Amino acid sequence: MTKITEITVGIVSLPLKTPFTTARHTVTAAQAVQVKVTLANGLIGVGTGTPNEVVTGDTLASSRAVLEDVIIPSLIGCEFEDWSSNLAILKNAIQDNQPAKAAVEFALYDLRCQTYQTSLVKLLGGRQAAVTTDMTLGIKPLDQMVAAAQEFVKQGFTTLKIKVGSNGIAADLHLIATISKAVGPQIKLRLDANQGWSRMEAAQALRELANANLPIEFVEQPLAANDIAGLRELTQLHILPIMADESAFSYQDVIRLCSEHAVDYVNIKLMKTGGLSEAEKINDICAASGISCMIGCMIEPTNSIQAAIAFAASHENVKFADLDSVYMTKEVPEGLILNGPELRIK
Repeated sequence: MTKITEITVGIVSLPLKTPFTTARHTVTAAQAVQVKVTLANGLIGVGTGTPNEVVTGDTLASSRAVLEDVIIPSLIGCEFEDWSSNLAILKNAIQDNQPAKAAVEFALYDLRCQTYQTSLVKLLGGRQAAVTTDMTLGIKPLDQMVAAAQEFVKQGFTTLKIKVGSNGIAADLHLIATISKAVGPQIKLRLDANQGWSRMEAAQALRELANANLPIEFVEQPLAANDIAGLRELTQLHILPIMADESAFSYQDVIRLCSEHAVDYVNIKLMKTGGLSEAEKINDICAASGISCMIGCMIEPTNSIQAAIAFAASHENVKFADLDSVYMTKEVPEGLILNGPELRIK
């Protein structure tokens, strides 16, 4: 048996090329807590977790404090081979704080891959470590968003995700139609309101978008996270597919969404689930309920995006990928090959 002898915490911060704005906040860097877990045999596993105060409810400072004060002491001295026990200790050490837990879990998975001399994709049961991602247009003045959309299409992206929900329905509809006209009907669109619409606004938007016959794949989180009844109403209109994001953190959240037929799709983000093990459970219940998933991300650095790629590449029910944060940083991401919209683990 091999003991966990040391766990250290640092901070990673990668400036973005330009600020990224949603209906709820603006981000200027891909930041994360970085965890290194050392075993008695000398192996070191690395993982990162990106907190987001308006989504996950934590910050870099709070995540670091939780790691140092609560999570790390609970795992030091544990036998690494007691896998299920360690994951349970990590999950139950403290409520919430999912990005901090994700960082530790990724490090543990890294150690498992080293121990078995395999890749994370193969460890999770997949084969090819590549996915095709969309590219997200953050909220900016209309002319800047149109120019960005056209540039992304030139780079090979065939699907664009448009952030809406902060300027009113009329402005949002005009924005979507203008971008679609600028890039052409062959470019698929995904809309993300980040909880920015009311039920009435969302229903109006769905009807007008459908009447405009735009190439829209789905509308993500149009309503407040706790408005499950409202999401169900929109879904049962059968106008455009509805995806849950902020409404779907845990397995329990997704059981409710599935049992109430509240959404058509679920966006799995490893920063919401606290890592891969909870994401596995969420994907399983979605698959059993006939609900496809998307693998999404916060504004994250390479390490956690690699884990997300491996997860998507290992699960057939993950039909969509939104892993574009590594295209947004000034530094070229290490450990990944970027070929237009294709992301591949080296």
